[in-house]
Amino acid sequence: MTGWWFIGSLGEALFFAAVFLIGVFLSAILVSWQLMSQSTQPLKIGYGFWLFLGVCLSFVVMGIVGFWYRVLKVVTSDEHREVLDLKSILPQPLKETQQTKRVLTPPTIPDVKRLTDSPGARLAYRLPSQIPENGALVALGVFAMAWNAMIAVFLVIAAENFLRSQVPWQLILLLVPGIYVAIRSARLFFRSFIRTLGIGSTTVEIQDLPLLPGREYGLEVVQYGRLVIKKITVRLECQEESTYHFGTDLRTERQTVFSQEIASHGRDRIDWGYPLRMECRFAVPQDAMHSFQSKHNAVHWKIVVSGEANRWPSYSRSFPVVVYPQPNPSRAIASS
Repeated sequence: MTGWWFIGSLGEALFFAAVFLIGVFLSAILVSWQLMSQSTQPLKIGYGFWLFLGVCLSFVVMGIVGFWYRVLKVVTSDEHREVLDLKSILPQPLKETQQTKRVLTPPTIPDVKRLTDSPGARLAYRLPSQIPENGALVALGVFAMAWNAMIAVFLVIAAENFLRSQVPWQLILLLVPGIYVAIRSARLFFRSFIRTLGIGSTTVEIQDLPLLPGREYGLEVVQYGRLVIKKITVRLECQEESTYHFGTDLRTERQTVFSQEIASHGRDRIDWGYPLRMECRFAVPQDAMHSFQSKHNAVHWKIVVSGEANRWPSYSRSFPVVVYPQPNPSRAIASS
C-alpha cells in the first residue's frame, strides 16, 4: 500500500481471499479426518484438536474481515467515512431548516428527513447515492465467497474418498460445473472490483433541503478514483413514474419530463488523494412540479452525475432530492 494504491488494494483483497480459502480448506480437512477416518484419528478430541480448529477458524475470520474491509473502503471514499464518523458522534438529528418548518407538507410529498440525516463536509447535507454497481459488487462478493467455500469443502470430501480408494462419481460430476461457477464468479467479482477501483466513488453535497421552485442553491460534486475524465456532466432531472395493471401483470413506466444541465467539466486527470471538485449553483424552475408519491403515480427529482473516461466504461449516478411546493405567501405571513 506504500506504492501504487491500485495494485496495493487489489493485492490486499486477493491476499485475504486466499487466507479465507486456506482457512476453509484446513477446517474442512480437520473435520473430515475426524468424522470420516476409519482407522486412526490424527488428533484426539481435546486440547490439540480445539487448538488446531481455532487456528483454522481464525484464518477464516481474518480473511473475511480483511477482504470486506478493503472492499468497503474502496466503495466509500475517505471523506464519506469521516462524515459517517461525525454522524455517529452526533446522535441528535439535524435541525429542520426554516423553510421546512414553514411549508405544510401533505402526505403525498416524500419526507425530507431521510435526505437530511447525513451532514456534509463542506455544505449542509450529503445526498444519499443510488449507485447500483456498488450493491451488485457486494452481492457478487458474498456469492463468490460462499460458493467458493462450499466448493472447497466438497473438494476435501472428494479427495478424502479418493484416498480411501472410493471414487465419488456423483460428487465429481457436481464438482465440474461447481468449479466452473466458482472460477467465473471470482473472476467477475474482481473485474467489477477493478472497475470500482478505477472509477471511484462520487459524492454530492447540497446547500439546503428541501428545494423550493424559483430558489437558487449551491452544489458540490466530488469525483474520486484514478482515471482520465473525457467529460463529466451534472444535471437536474425530474422523472414521472406510473404503476398500472396490464392483465395480471403489474407494470411500471418511467419518463424523464425535465432535464437541465447544471455544470460540466472537460478533460481532466483524477488521481488518488486528488479528487475532482465541481462547485456550482442551480435553481429549480418557478413552474416546476413538486415531488409526489402515491400508490400508482410518483414524481421524482434527482441530481444525475454522468461521466466518460478513458479505458473505463461510461457511468451515470443519481442522487435523489425533494422539491416542495411553493409556500402560500398568506400562510407564511400568518405562521410568522
